[in-house]
Amino acid sequence: MKKRLIKLLICCIVIPGGLWVFIINFGSNLPQRYEETTGLDIPMPEPKEGYEIIYPDVIRTNDRHDTASFYYLSEKRQVIYRYDADRYLELQGENCEGLIWYHDQAKNIHTRIDKVFFTHDRLPKFNYYNPGKDYIGIPTDDMSAIPFSIDGGKTFFVGKVTSFAAKPSEQVERFIGVDNSPLTLQFTDVKKSTMEGFINTITVSGNTGYFILKNDVLFGDTVFLKMFKYPQQTFHSLNGINTKADINLYHKGKNREEIQRFGRYWEIYYKPAYIERITGARNIKLEPYQGWDKIRCEVGAEK
Repeated sequence: MKKRLIKLLICCIVIPGGLWVFIINFGSNLPQRYEETTGLDIPMPEPKEGYEIIYPDVIRTNDRHDTASFYYLSEKRQVIYRYDADRYLELQGENCEGLIWYHDQAKNIHTRIDKVFFTHDRLPKFNYYNPGKDYIGIPTDDMSAIPFSIDGGKTFFVGKVTSFAAKPSEQVERFIGVDNSPLTLQFTDVKKSTMEGFINTITVSGNTGYFILKNDVLFGDTVFLKMFKYPQQTFHSLNGINTKADINLYHKGKNREEIQRFGRYWEIYYKPAYIERITGARNIKLEPYQGWDKIRCEVGAEK
């Protein structure tokens, strides 16, 4: 009787269970067929006269050569911001969504920023000033991306705000992009080959942007690291973190995983010269400033 029960258990539970596990594991390792994947079978766009096909949000399908999001970009444009008589921003597209052009008529610079697609909701609603000539920063309203240039608008890269520093746009009083002298600062680093500690020296570009909030300042640090082919700009906040000179952020700091992205590079944020620059950003004088105070876009005004 006992042997029969054991055989019955094996036949009814163990064998079917083993087959089920095998089928699941085997099936998960098979390559998925693109045409059998629901929700991603999006047809390739057809050409449309007078429009350019762009892919603002790249979503890869199972066919690595296909993208699942496209947009018909109109040739129409409208000026949405002026820095001065020679420099201005132009939005290419209709209904206040599309790609932004940066123009400098005096220097014959005309650059389309293809890396960030602006919709009406992503155009910043807060006050926007950029007295800097070399640094140009154009934030999105949701702080999801900040296209920036440090060569006067010839080349644009995309900066970001760290997740713990990002705030709703309603809390932003203004964004300011400025040119300033670079800061050369030192921090404790470790040689990966020998794990020996040493004092590393880094130069942080003074050409940067600041989000001025009611009770905080988000500062952009532009650094040049060998691991990247282009400059990185990340916006941080010192609010809520002890900024005393003797703080050991490695043991006591908040959000340490994010601000230790480059090893112990975070130490530069606590140097007196850097703290003075960050806290002083709120008092940057804009006069004389010839530019507009906000980005403006009117649906239907494109030509």
